[in-house]
Amino acid sequence: MATEEFLRTGNPQVVNSKADYNLLLDLRQAADYTLHYDYAREPIDLAYVKAINAQLTRTAAMEPGKLRDERTPVMVSTPLGRYEPPVPDSATIASLIKSTVGGATGEDILEDAVRLFAGLAKMQPFGDGNKRTALLAGNGLLIAHGDRHPLTVPTSDKDRTWFNRELAAYYLNSDQTIIRHLAKWNRQHVLQAEHWDNRDDMPSSDGRP
Repeated sequence: MATEEFLRTGNPQVVNSKADYNLLLDLRQAADYTLHYDYAREPIDLAYVKAINAQLTRTAAMEPGKLRDERTPVMVSTPLGRYEPPVPDSATIASLIKSTVGGATGEDILEDAVRLFAGLAKMQPFGDGNKRTALLAGNGLLIAHGDRHPLTVPTSDKDRTWFNRELAAYYLNSDQTIIRHLAKWNRQHVLQAEHWDNRDDMPSSDGRP
């Protein structure tokens, strides 16, 4: 609730700490870049993904927007064990982006956005802020195709448990379950949101709107 109020009002008094405040400022800055990118004229490519990470100036790596090298190893603790991604290769990252963006059409768009998110998150191309960058990039793909529903990840304890385990299985074993499951979970949330929107539009029992 504090996050929602901060994003709506910008009031720093609702945030618990300076670290949280800086994190939210970074997220708002990166989200603003993603929302206002000129998708009609500019491509979703490696430069675009780097530019999203470059917005995380307060809480990400020492050099936001720059691919990490062998001097910046990353280790991710997961429910299934430790994951140490290799040093990122720009050609491999560009190929992932091209394959998801190039194949994104029609009803497969959400699954392609999840595939882009999961693939970038697994590669851990930057020193920090990788999942934030990956999620915004996935949302950028949806925006480019006119999808008004955002790609989100679970925050409740119940759903976060399966999400973390399935993402770990994708990291460690290339298990594709997370892609189908997260896309399905997002579709269900869209249906629920539309259901409540329709209820709000219905007249009251006494005939008033």
